[in-house]
Amino acid sequence: MIFRAACLIALSCLVGCSSLPYNSISGPIGTIPTAVGLPSVTRNNRPYILAKHSKIYIGDIIGTDKRSAIRLALVSGQTIDIPPQSQWLVIDMATNGVDYKSSSSLALGALQVKGPGDTPHEFIIRTAMAELQTLAEHFWLGYHKQGNAGLTVIAMDDVPVTVRNRNGATTLTAPRQTTSVTPGAAPQSTVYWTERKLQNTIEYYNERSTLTN
Repeated sequence: MIFRAACLIALSCLVGCSSLPYNSISGPIGTIPTAVGLPSVTRNNRPYILAKHSKIYIGDIIGTDKRSAIRLALVSGQTIDIPPQSQWLVIDMATNGVDYKSSSSLALGALQVKGPGDTPHEFIIRTAMAELQTLAEHFWLGYHKQGNAGLTVIAMDDVPVTVRNRNGATTLTAPRQTTSVTPGAAPQSTVYWTERKLQNTIEYYNERSTLTN
């Protein structure tokens, strides 16, 4: 895994030096392989119900209620699990033919990115308290359930995950390394969670929605 992480970082440096332009994806950025309950998407100011095989596009706002959840399979190969009571906005997703990069915003709830992907994908995810940036294929972030009073970010492989805001930055570099952010404060120093605490947290947010594999 350490070798793979080094390769990803080296590749990202090479890609960053490339003159190949990024172009926003004009078609679907992904497809829903799993939908629980009645998750929704707001597209062009109109709401729609999401189901298995639904397609997701740039500009979509995905929402889940207490009884719904979805899994999104991205064109880059990664999957994103969105548990109950979450809201996620796809701002942009682009490719230069070599790799992908995307920008999105998590307004409520949580999400989990899973690999392996077919190609490198740089994620930038904005929240009310901090911005996450990474090439990692597996990580989790979520607001504290008590009124979105804080944010937790968990690394799930050894590719760096940087969490930053105007007050400072913290980088996670190993599986189960975490940081928390509260309004108006810098991301806290990293701490390690046990595997049990990690799984219990994900299951708590999934609320027995079956998005556990």
